[in-house]
Amino acid sequence: MGLTDWMGTFGKARTKDLRSNLERAYEAALLIQNIELEYFNDRPVRPELELSMPASVQAQMMRRFRSSLELCRQVVEELQPRRHELDHQELRQFQLIETVEGRYSNRKPVSTLTRSPELLPRSLMGLMERVKRQLDPQAEATVVAGFRRRRDSTLVSLRILLLLVLVPLLMQQASRTFVISPLVDRFAPDVPFLTYPKPQLEEAAVEKLRVYKAELEFDALLKGQDLPDPATMHKALASRAVELKEEADDQSTLAIKNVLSDAFGLISFGLVCLLAREDIRMLRGFLDEQVYGLSDSAKAFAIILFTDIFVGFHSPEGWTVLLGGVANHLGLPVRENFVMLFIATFPVILATIFKYWIFRYLNRVSPSSVATLRNMNGGG
Repeated sequence: MGLTDWMGTFGKARTKDLRSNLERAYEAALLIQNIELEYFNDRPVRPELELSMPASVQAQMMRRFRSSLELCRQVVEELQPRRHELDHQELRQFQLIETVEGRYSNRKPVSTLTRSPELLPRSLMGLMERVKRQLDPQAEATVVAGFRRRRDSTLVSLRILLLLVLVPLLMQQASRTFVISPLVDRFAPDVPFLTYPKPQLEEAAVEKLRVYKAELEFDALLKGQDLPDPATMHKALASRAVELKEEADDQSTLAIKNVLSDAFGLISFGLVCLLAREDIRMLRGFLDEQVYGLSDSAKAFAIILFTDIFVGFHSPEGWTVLLGGVANHLGLPVRENFVMLFIATFPVILATIFKYWIFRYLNRVSPSSVATLRNMNGGG
């Protein structure tokens, strides 16, 4: 595909509305499920019930439920004829929307926990349905349209992913090289704050000076010479102190440059997110498709790997190294008390959020992955 055709693909991406409506309906279906689980003991919503909550809160909750249900019904009617254009991830979302919407309509839900006996086996019915789709005169056009839509979605997702990574990095480096560094170097001699050595830099410089003095004495002893006299030692230490002072000043200004350039990078990242919200929505769907397309064992392995790195028994060492690197990059002192407090609280909070996500979301979307995860984790 030529560059013109490749760029034109993004302009011809007619899938944005479809994916946007599907995402909104999927979030609405999840909201209805949360309302059922939280207020109606995981049963269908019954507006006539009086809940143990203020009337205004219940009225607001019912308004959200009705608007979400109406959105699900609209999307079901809109996407039902285009069902075969959906990929695996989108089809899974659409099935959930149909299931939730089917509980509040006269038609039979797509999938329920209890169903009446069928006259023919489900596998035979599925075979007949596949043959019917293959003999459909519009089957080829539907497959081609679905492939083109998925191709456009993939290209848009890859483009926005590259923009999210490259734009902040390029903005950070460009602002640092052409704007921040010249300005800081220009005003550093006149502004004491820019060249004032930080306490941790002074401590490091004093320690280096002490080591340098010991090295001079050790070198003289190895060579069988007398120790340097006080005047010679003072001259050598004074020269070394000037060098250490210049290094501390450079590190101080370097930290300021890092802070300002990182701020430019964050601002550019926020602008990309703000200006490309629809593309980011498509990227989220693309990533969901790739993640949930993994096998149950692969998903469980990734979850265990992530949790062991960030919230497991080996995470304190990793967090210590990470916090030390961030503090050094920003020119901040590494406080042991803060590091220990962070390690004692943040991984625990992260683990709680992760377990809550598994319980409320993954358990509904992929219960087999949760079962595999429990077995791989020793049943815990």
